[in-house]
Amino acid sequence: MGDRLLFVHAARAATLSVVLAGAVPLAAAEPPPRSREVQELIDEAERAAKRLELARARELWARVNAIAPSTMAVCQLGQFDLRLDRLEEAAAELEECVEKMPAPTDDVERRRYEVRHADLAAVRQRVAELHVSPPPGTARLLVDGREVSAGGPVFVAPGLHEVTAMDEQGQVVRALVKVAAGQSRRVPLPLFEAPKAPVTSARAPWIITAGAAATMTLLLTAVELREAGDFAEHETSAKVARLSDGSMAPSSAQFREVYGEASAADSRASLFHGFGTAALVAGAALGAATVAYVVWPRKAEIRPRCAGAEVRLVW
Repeated sequence: MGDRLLFVHAARAATLSVVLAGAVPLAAAEPPPRSREVQELIDEAERAAKRLELARARELWARVNAIAPSTMAVCQLGQFDLRLDRLEEAAAELEECVEKMPAPTDDVERRRYEVRHADLAAVRQRVAELHVSPPPGTARLLVDGREVSAGGPVFVAPGLHEVTAMDEQGQVVRALVKVAAGQSRRVPLPLFEAPKAPVTSARAPWIITAGAAATMTLLLTAVELREAGDFAEHETSAKVARLSDGSMAPSSAQFREVYGEASAADSRASLFHGFGTAALVAGAALGAATVAYVVWPRKAEIRPRCAGAEVRLVW
């Protein structure tokens, strides 16, 4: 039991020594003066680390980096995130830390330099690395809904991930990628669709004018033909009344003449009514087609035909 406690205390001391070592300036030169607020946060972070309150220490260093960004703060965040098992964040922070660390000038800095590189190598074996190639015109780049930069690598947990690019017009292209721990993958995204030119159709004034004129002509003709048919019906009724009033003998020549006139008037009434109805239907159809051409123009053609006009609308 005593050996076990000794081992636990030794492990904690080793962790604490590595974390606290990062608080030492990274270069031999004097560090720039810190504000009182920043110094108080660093002191509190060191006390939290001594109490092994790693989450609290990490929170304080994040506040330090927000107020006064520095390589030392980023390195500290990477150390704490690694020990808190926040591997994707730790990989990104340690990557930046190692990239910005100056070359060591003494044994202390060399040891710290080696520790940082070792930590970065260790965390790289537990995460995957994506290098995304977004299409031209990308406004936002996201990995699993998290906005990322298109520049450097994106560290993710092993497994399946969705990479999304969006342009200014709201077009979206996606790619699914599956990665294993320690793997580095390039993710090329497809191009956005070329913006389609709006479909416009110029309205031909002569078509509108001709359609309106033809519609009015057909409707007026229909009215006149219907009136002529009604007049012929009245004439037919009058002739039939004379045939049935008993004033003429059925065998007389006058009866046969009136009967012929009644039959002719009835034929004219049927003919005028038929043509009037056809003109009315044609006028209404042509008027509706003209209105449709004005309101929803896509492609319209009116072709003359022997028996009238052919109207063709295409949407």
